[in-house]
Amino acid sequence: MVEQSMITTALQQYNVTDAVIAKYKSDYMALTVKSVEDKEGYDLCHAARMEVKGKRVEVEKTRKKLKEDALEYGRAVDKEAKRITALLEPIEDHLTAQEKIIDDEKARIKAEAEAKEAARIQLRIDSLFDLGMNLNRGYFSLPYAPEQSIPEAIVKTCPDNEYAELLAKITVLNDIEKRRIEKEAADKKVEEERLAKVRAEQEAEAARLNAIAEEQRKKEAAIKAEQDAIEKEKLKIEHEKQIEIAKKEAAEKAVKDAEAKRLKEEKEKAEKVEQERIEAEKKAALAPDKEKLNTLAASLYLMPTYPEMKTDEGKEVLSKFRGMIDEAIKYLHKATESL
Repeated sequence: MVEQSMITTALQQYNVTDAVIAKYKSDYMALTVKSVEDKEGYDLCHAARMEVKGKRVEVEKTRKKLKEDALEYGRAVDKEAKRITALLEPIEDHLTAQEKIIDDEKARIKAEAEAKEAARIQLRIDSLFDLGMNLNRGYFSLPYAPEQSIPEAIVKTCPDNEYAELLAKITVLNDIEKRRIEKEAADKKVEEERLAKVRAEQEAEAARLNAIAEEQRKKEAAIKAEQDAIEKEKLKIEHEKQIEIAKKEAAEKAVKDAEAKRLKEEKEKAEKVEQERIEAEKKAALAPDKEKLNTLAASLYLMPTYPEMKTDEGKEVLSKFRGMIDEAIKYLHKATESL
């Protein structure tokens, strides 16, 4: 380890003391440049900075010089240590290999003993599982007899004769439980067969009642269908009757409306003819005889529509009358030609 006196002597080569730095701080930290035009302030700051920079560079040079000697010393120490270590390592490796022979054998014997013990314990645990025991919170127990529990620690540590007694006891309990289960299964089977027989009888009775109910439902459905068909037929007949009545009433109304229209048209035509006749008479009264006769012929030609006859006799009379009128019109036309 480097002595403190050597370190102190080396550090004294830094000739920038705290007093010098304090003076720099006092003198130069107050310097300022007031504006861009303040050349005097700028020059003072520049000169002061260059002085401080010179001291900083001097300190850096001293640091590198002092550290160079220290690095050379460190490299020499490391080189010698590596040389000595290289000479010692083969000896140490040989001794380690010799020790390892015994250590490995001890470890092998220990591992073999531990594996044998683990196999012995696992064999015991497997035999308990084979007997139907469960392990819960450090205790082995039978599902049907949880009070007959065995601590896991006892299973691992008890002598073989005691463990054999435990197995015998569990085997006896299992035999008892097996006989109980077999009896319970037999009783359950008998009960299930009895219930199955009762269920079959109930199902047969239910099927018989369902068949009776289905037959009754079919009869009621048939009666209802027949009643519905009769009612439907009644409604159909009534509907058709109403349609016929509506058709008859519509036909009668159409006939009445047509007759009313015809009478109205005949009335309007007669009124028009009468008006024309009156006008013609007024005009004819002032006209010569020939013109009056022509007007008469025209008025006969313009007679109102002849009424419609329903009987053959009426039709014959009307036909003869129309013939007579036509002859009269022809006579008037012919007779007036010579006037």
